[in-house]
Amino acid sequence: MPESKRLLAKSLPKDRQKTQRGESLPGHTAEVLAAARTLLAAIAEASLAAARLPSDLRPRLERLVLMAAFLHDLGKCSDHFQAAVRRGSRQLVRHEALSAWLAWSEPLNPWLRAAIGNDLPLAIAAAAGHHRKFDHRAQAVGEIAAGLGSRVRCLCGHVDFERTLALAPTEFAWGTTPTCSDYELRVLSDQRGDLWPVLRDLRVAVGEQLQRDQLAAPLLALAKAIVLTADVAGSALPKAGESTAWIAEALSQRAGGEALGGIAAKKLDSRPARSFQNAVAASDAPLTLVRAGCGSGKTVAAYLWAARHHGGRQIWVCYPTTGTTTEGFRDYLQEVPDLDTRVEHSRATIDLKLLGVQGDDDEAAREVDRLEALRVWGDDVIACTCDTVLGLMQNQRKGLYAWPGLCRSAVVFDEIHAYDDRLFGCLLAFLRHLPGLPCLLMTASLPASRHAELNRLMREVHKQPLPVIDGPEDLETLLRYCRTRETPQAAIARTLAAGGKVLWVRNTVNRCLAAADAVPVAWQPEVYHSRFRYEDRVARHRAVIDAFRKDGPALAITTQVAEMSLDLSADLLVSDLAPIPALIQRLGRLNRRADPAFPPPPGAFVVEDFVGKPYNRTDLDDARAWLERLGDAPVSQRDLVRHWQEEGATLDAKSPSNWWNGGASTEPAECRDGGPGITVLLAEDAAHVTRKPTTAGRYAIPMLEPRHLRWRDWKQVAHHPVAKPEFIHYEPQRGARWLP
Repeated sequence: MPESKRLLAKSLPKDRQKTQRGESLPGHTAEVLAAARTLLAAIAEASLAAARLPSDLRPRLERLVLMAAFLHDLGKCSDHFQAAVRRGSRQLVRHEALSAWLAWSEPLNPWLRAAIGNDLPLAIAAAAGHHRKFDHRAQAVGEIAAGLGSRVRCLCGHVDFERTLALAPTEFAWGTTPTCSDYELRVLSDQRGDLWPVLRDLRVAVGEQLQRDQLAAPLLALAKAIVLTADVAGSALPKAGESTAWIAEALSQRAGGEALGGIAAKKLDSRPARSFQNAVAASDAPLTLVRAGCGSGKTVAAYLWAARHHGGRQIWVCYPTTGTTTEGFRDYLQEVPDLDTRVEHSRATIDLKLLGVQGDDDEAAREVDRLEALRVWGDDVIACTCDTVLGLMQNQRKGLYAWPGLCRSAVVFDEIHAYDDRLFGCLLAFLRHLPGLPCLLMTASLPASRHAELNRLMREVHKQPLPVIDGPEDLETLLRYCRTRETPQAAIARTLAAGGKVLWVRNTVNRCLAAADAVPVAWQPEVYHSRFRYEDRVARHRAVIDAFRKDGPALAITTQVAEMSLDLSADLLVSDLAPIPALIQRLGRLNRRADPAFPPPPGAFVVEDFVGKPYNRTDLDDARAWLERLGDAPVSQRDLVRHWQEEGATLDAKSPSNWWNGGASTEPAECRDGGPGITVLLAEDAAHVTRKPTTAGRYAIPMLEPRHLRWRDWKQVAHHPVAKPEFIHYEPQRGARWLP
């Protein structure tokens, strides 16, 4: 057959005309089916166990996945798709919608139904949901008025379509393969025509099955994740010169407890673990809450827990920010013998290169290029932002792609007090829907309402109370903090003159920069906030950490990024008034290295009054009352929590999950509450990013939306507005600010 007549599943490189196996529709389908079989052999039981579903559902799950893998790209037989991969044309209808239409229509429907029975709607839903852009409306990519017409032709009489049908999985009992001819569909903008009624009927059938069968929703969610990863593996592995045997090898090799214990042993450096850390390690509950102050050794305890109970599982350690993730990797996982470790977040590759944690020729960088989404499957321990894991609940790419490793894992969620309401809801959904994954939750403090939600979930799901392990008594009761009524300037001058370290936290970037401009030049403040080019922000982060680690006075003027991203110990804390949880976190940077065996004098802190955004008045009023209850006498970490009498409204523990409850749709949703911000490029960086769009993350600057500027009209590069020089001022040491 002439190459120009093949049905393609992928576009060809411009310099090559001959079709390779995985680029044709039957070739790609065969490779995805092979990947699906290998994945099922490796993770079917683990997937069911993670969701705490009975193991006898394995045959049903396997049939759903194999049927969906078989059907997933049938819609690529359309003339619109073939034009798109050959000439870059737009498509009237996404190929997933056409796959669903073909499978739910004559003559394929009775043939498929005879093979899989009543689960056909679920299998089609899993097939249609293998792309995250698909929703049940099967949105048109183009408009009829854009010259795409109102008709799509499915080339079902093509020999490559016949070859694809001939790949029908042998695990089913098939009747005679139907003879198909080309079909022309009318697609009208008012959702009449040939396509929409069939898809509406399919949606109703899926909904009815989800309602009458309580196992349908979890099985569909698991099937979608496995089909999606099979599609990725079936596409990426052949290009990298790998076979599906790579999947089995990557997923079968996991570090044992002894190797995991080496992480904690390296950090303890021959010192015995604290009794508190041993108590955490001893917990064999499916869910454990660790409530201990900053600097108490929670992370070491987490690795001891993983080593004691979860050797052979993949270990995920989840942090709330990219900065804490990279530092967590650097402090615990870099160059640990006998372990494959990784840092995983949206800018991980940039961090590794900028911080020098790994070189440009490192195997991790090559693997990102070669296998992209599959890179974490073979790792023993992953330090990641919590969005990576919790993003699974909202169909986010990294969470779905991580499923083959995640389904047999143990997960540590650190700093959960920092989660906003939406992110905490995703945590509740994760704990509820995947009760078979052992989890450790860690926090310095937690609102009573959230503690109550976790306890309620534990009783409902695991039929037992939530075990809570508090920090070491001697450290939790150590008098570490003492409020002073000095002015900030007087307290800072006194501390710096004595060679001490000062952390000054302000609530907005403008206040941070104003403070840096106002202090004497001799104080040499290090400025750190969020409005930097990413590479400059990493440099600022390192400069602050280094200044506090070396001898001599140091002053860092920061924003809220200090609450979690900075692992440092200050002798004086100056802070704007903030909500109680934020103040507790900021105080965690004061006297952080205090040792009960050699108790230091309490560290002084100054709180400047503040009213305004980003905080609401009620939270600030509560914080003022809390500070008055603390008084001016020395206080401990336990005192901070004891005087916090939070009475917030409870959350809905049954938080929605687009993955678990989405049915045929695999649309992604946000994990965090959004803010009125934009991410811009400087004009001086735009040319470089234009030449190499993948570098955009290195130069992008997060900013508040400039309401006085018509920024939506600006030129965009790599989906980022380019800020003109007359609108923005930038210095690598001070960051960005809008000009009036």
